[in-house]
Amino acid sequence: MKRQRTLPIINVDEEPQNADWLRPRWSVEHVPPHKSEAFMEMLRSWGMTLEQFRELPVYKFAVEQERIVNDEWVK
Repeated sequence: MKRQRTLPIINVDEEPQNADWLRPRWSVEHVPPHKSEAFMEMLRSWGMTLEQFRELPVYKFAVEQERIVNDEWVK
């Protein structure tokens, strides 16, 4: 019986630094101000709460990169 080889599954987009959909310097020009009514409406249109947004890698990356400081966008 021939032994089947298995290769590890690699998710190249797992970390924001590797994600091809995220720029290294995250741009907020087209995103409404954090927690503004327009921003909250954008989240609602995605079926998402602010708490759920804060769990996303893009939010965590924005905080890490100091694009969001004290829960406000820094432009």
